[in-house]
Amino acid sequence: MRRKRLQHVADTLCHMLCGWRQIQDKPRLVELGSGTLEIDALSGNCAFNGSPISPLGVATELRLWLSEDLAAHSIPISSLESARVRADLNFAEISAHDRTTSGEFYVRGRSQRAASWHRCKIRCKSEVVSGPDVYTSEFSDLEEWPLGWPAA
Repeated sequence: MRRKRLQHVADTLCHMLCGWRQIQDKPRLVELGSGTLEIDALSGNCAFNGSPISPLGVATELRLWLSEDLAAHSIPISSLESARVRADLNFAEISAHDRTTSGEFYVRGRSQRAASWHRCKIRCKSEVVSGPDVYTSEFSDLEEWPLGWPAA
């Protein structure tokens, strides 16, 4: 059971980083631009292109989820040597006409319409190490959202 659970952890870390958990970080990710984001899910520490950066909100989400999930399955967090996520981010600005994803974006209940959109191709890899066992996962995603979203 422990092996299946730790593989699930590796899978979930990738999906969480690519999913809605990073919405609050979108403006900061755009500011960072294309490159490699690394998150240590045990500590919440982050790096971009090999240099430390202040923690992202998604790093806190990953750390909290990991702690709660392991506790719920009676796996001591101390049994993990590492739990890391690495995401290659490739940003571009596109026109609304070139958008390939669907979905509505809202600010204060109003649908956002924009002529220009951010497109981010994400290639994510995770690695969870517990003793001699290494659990890995990969996930790719394409996200598009209006420039300036989410607005404060």
